[in-house]
Amino acid sequence: MRTSSQVGGCLLLLLLPLCAGCPQYRDPSVPGEIRRLTEPSLGGDYFLYVPTTYDASRRWALVVLCHGTKPFDTAGRQVRDWAKLAEEQQFLVAAPMLKGVSSVFPPPVPRQIELQRSDERSILACTRHIQGGYNIARDRIFLTGWSAGAYAVLYTGLRNPDIFRGLAVLQGSFNGEYLGELARTIDIYQPVYVLYGSGDVLTGRHGHRCVEWLNEHRAAVTEEEIGGSHKNHPKQAYAFFERVVRKAPWLHIQAICENRDDPMTIRFKTRSSFEPERYDWHFGDGSSSPVASPVHTYAVEGRYTVTLTTETPKGKIARRAVEVTVPQARVIRTNLGSR
Repeated sequence: MRTSSQVGGCLLLLLLPLCAGCPQYRDPSVPGEIRRLTEPSLGGDYFLYVPTTYDASRRWALVVLCHGTKPFDTAGRQVRDWAKLAEEQQFLVAAPMLKGVSSVFPPPVPRQIELQRSDERSILACTRHIQGGYNIARDRIFLTGWSAGAYAVLYTGLRNPDIFRGLAVLQGSFNGEYLGELARTIDIYQPVYVLYGSGDVLTGRHGHRCVEWLNEHRAAVTEEEIGGSHKNHPKQAYAFFERVVRKAPWLHIQAICENRDDPMTIRFKTRSSFEPERYDWHFGDGSSSPVASPVHTYAVEGRYTVTLTTETPKGKIARRAVEVTVPQARVIRTNLGSR
């Protein structure tokens, strides 16, 4: 005769194949399924919610979430916090599993930066995987995180402004030493939202320090102080992202060496959220061009400040200034000019 534990074990074995095909998480407040997926390039797991009204014929916004310290917060919990809002406002939401998000016992700086680099690879791989399967608007990809998830938001987001149009730090942990290598390469055109709580004993002072650091490095920071305890705020973050889309044109400069045998000749391209009415390029060596994607040959190796002035269809002027190294053809974002 089998014991009750043996019977239970047999039942578990029988149910495992069935459960493997079941939804990993279910939120009764939304009609859709929260799925746990694996992106193939690194083998990293992430959670994804897609609104039930998803239509591949139009472009959709994507909000990538950075969870806080386990077991207090997880990737699955973050998606559950956002799923209802994603269903109502019609955007996709995803949360990769991260490693460098401990606020309880944060590691020494070198180890933390190593973990943040690993998380950056996971976040970017997750984003690419979703872009491969869904019609994602490249100018409406955002990055946000709560509590210790702020480490990943700031490190990955500030390093990749050409991917993430805006960042939101929600009552986040902060240590400027974890961002030391980014201090000279902040993209002053990338909007950053920092929300902190006056009654938050865990990260309230962290919020002030985060804003001070961002202001010191001329980031485009918006801060908001609220009452209450340490908790997530999806609605405030999404409202900020919507304001960014309405009011802050997205425009990025790319410098490409198309011929390795001619490393002094650079093609300049742009990625933008609008179709510019005109282009006014200045390459930093006295030369200029009015075309959309100019090719320019530099006579002397060095670092040049390249500026671009464009006009949106509504008549708004958008300017960008970056430093470009030649012959490496590498864009170095710096604290140049005015926004």
